[in-house]
Amino acid sequence: MSQETRFDSRLFELIPHRPPMLLINEVLDVTETSSASRTYVDEESPFFEAEKGVPAWIGLEYMGQTAALIAGHQLALGKVTPHLGFLLGTRSFKTHCDYFAPGKYTVRCEEKALVGDGLATFDCFIENEPKDGSDVQCLATASLSVFRRPV
Repeated sequence: MSQETRFDSRLFELIPHRPPMLLINEVLDVTETSSASRTYVDEESPFFEAEKGVPAWIGLEYMGQTAALIAGHQLALGKVTPHLGFLLGTRSFKTHCDYFAPGKYTVRCEEKALVGDGLATFDCFIENEPKDGSDVQCLATASLSVFRRPV
């Protein structure tokens, strides 16, 4: 898959990340308080390890970039001023796998709290997208704390 078709063009409108550190591939949904993205895990994915996939801890960045879609959408609507988002930390990061095996994954984020203009928290989930008709499984969850600094 070429670079041009590997990434949904809306990503470039909503978040500042660019390859090789753009880790999500498609915008599935975005509102003022929630977002969903799709991530492809394959040999072209950053951090991919042969015979394994992508380490599960990279899921934190999948979540962070998906949460950033919300801020980008809010900015496009004129609801916030331009700012940088810094991941301050995470609570309750849990994974049910050591690696994300090759395939597609859905990442979902919900803004849970906003303290002034500076601090936001998000509840995030990563689910597999099974090809064989089996059940969707939640593979990772976390609560992210993000500091928003005006630019």
